[in-house]
Amino acid sequence: GEEAVVKVETFNNFVLLTSLRAQDSVRFAFKVIEALRGVARPDTLPTTLKVGLSTGPLTHGVIGLHSPRHSVFGDTVNTASRMASSAEACTADNPFIHLSPSTAASLGEAERAALLSELGEGLVM
Repeated sequence: GEEAVVKVETFNNFVLLTSLRAQDSVRFAFKVIEALRGVARPDTLPTTLKVGLSTGPLTHGVIGLHSPRHSVFGDTVNTASRMASSAEACTADNPFIHLSPSTAASLGEAERAALLSELGEGLVM
């Protein structure tokens, strides 16, 4: 099925996405990691990505005076950002998705087991 994931913003090498369901975020992240196969680097090394997912409340609003834009922020965003920045870089052949305890809990044991079975051992909690 299609995942309900929305891009909120991008800056530098960071992409902020939101979803109402943690399993949609996990499935989408694995699709993005798989798509790395199609991204060639001039040095021929595999393209890498760091992924951190966190689940929880968000605050949103328009920020900025000269170039206003809509954004989401709060502890959930900060946690996901820290997880991604400290995550092990993954490739399409070696996928890793780092889940916060809140995301792992929101998936539940059965959903985590199903995702691991379907997508491989790349979930790190």
